[in-house]
Amino acid sequence: MELRNFKALNNLADTSDYVAMLEAFDTIPQLRELKEIARERGGIASGKSVLDIGCGFGLETLRLAEIAGPEGRVNGLDKSDAFIAEARRRAEAAGHPINYQIGDATSLPFEDSSFDCVRAERLLIYLKNFQSVIAEMKRVLKPGGHLALIEPDISTITINVTDRALLRKVIDYEIAHAVEQSWLPGPLNTTLQDLGYQDIECASRALIFRQDLGAAYFKSLGVHAEEAGAITEAENREWQQSIDRLREKGQIFATVGYFLFTATRP
Repeated sequence: MELRNFKALNNLADTSDYVAMLEAFDTIPQLRELKEIARERGGIASGKSVLDIGCGFGLETLRLAEIAGPEGRVNGLDKSDAFIAEARRRAEAAGHPINYQIGDATSLPFEDSSFDCVRAERLLIYLKNFQSVIAEMKRVLKPGGHLALIEPDISTITINVTDRALLRKVIDYEIAHAVEQSWLPGPLNTTLQDLGYQDIECASRALIFRQDLGAAYFKSLGVHAEEAGAITEAENREWQQSIDRLREKGQIFATVGYFLFTATRP
């Protein structure tokens, strides 16, 4: 699996590995905490109209629908055909009438001032011009509406392998190639201010990978780095063995910084 594939999931014949990875990531306690804060500060409540942009297969969208209730209205938008199909299947099984559709975040298919609440998670890091998407979010928000954005700072990702020089080679390759925005929190805060959002707040958590998830993800980074020539075959072998030794002892300590920005449209 590669993070960069989230930019073009429709090019993949099978997205089941990505569904499994996102489900595993969703269980990380620190991310759960940040999502709960996002729902509270993001104005999610009974009867609200809510738009989840980059909703994937609807992990969080289902939670939003539960809170909005039968008097509310929840829409989910994603570019992936497979993710939207899975999201619709899960919503039907859960009995939630969520309005899912395939679409592009840079040109939202909604009228001005359509929603009380707009949220997105791990979306902006994959976009070259994320500022235009935040402007679109403001357009579809009602005056006084709430915005909630959860994004990682990929430049903070790390794991406790002892060879720190090798770590930098592997991580630097990931930072440079996996996403379009490898350091987003600073520019994101500035963009919200420049676009005239009000009541801007920020919360953060250092997410701690679970052992199996951390092992699988960081081992894959070594493979990708070797394939690209960023490290040698011998270095990747050392990388893989180092992570295996840590996993055998249950001693993997891998983290990444996540940031929640909330704001309101004037």
